[in-house]
Amino acid sequence: MKRITIALLAAMLGACSLTAPAPEQRFHVLDAPAPAATAPHATRHAATLLVAPTTAAAFYDSQDIVFSRSAGTRSTYQFSGWTEAPSRRLNALLLARLDGAGAFASVAPATSGVHGELLLRTHLEEVFHDASAPPGTARVVLSAELSDRTKRLLLARQTFSATVPVASYDADGAVRGIGLAMGQLLDEVVVWVDRNAPR
Repeated sequence: MKRITIALLAAMLGACSLTAPAPEQRFHVLDAPAPAATAPHATRHAATLLVAPTTAAAFYDSQDIVFSRSAGTRSTYQFSGWTEAPSRRLNALLLARLDGAGAFASVAPATSGVHGELLLRTHLEEVFHDASAPPGTARVVLSAELSDRTKRLLLARQTFSATVPVASYDADGAVRGIGLAMGQLLDEVVVWVDRNAPR
């Protein structure tokens, strides 16, 4: 009798686990605040600026939202992700930022077939929630190269980084913090490109 009771309890528990709803998978849009007031608007260059697709370090080239609980380690949030890889979203935001700044005759994707004198290449090196000390910080690191295509000349190269405290120790906090860090970094890149482009 005891064995039958145990078997029935085990079956009931198994049935409960089968009917329990699985956690909902959520996808977040990576967005950044509007450009800072210090972004250039008046300076104009006669050149057309082409922006190459942003590349990314292999681990960050996905829709996973990455976090770190200790130095030298990386993990991903299980039930939260990006709607698209951060490098692709960053590239779209960068194009819009540069075009809106009005510093160049025109700004276009390098893959558009438009002829341009200047080329901007960017590489997303890191984008993650540093959760080693709760609630943690959002960290974004981007390297950039500006070159003159007509002269085959590298004009400038720089690595940009932005770190922003997050409000909560979870994926939602990471998303908001990374968006703010991305906005800061994009403003810096726009100013840097304007400063290093030929007059």
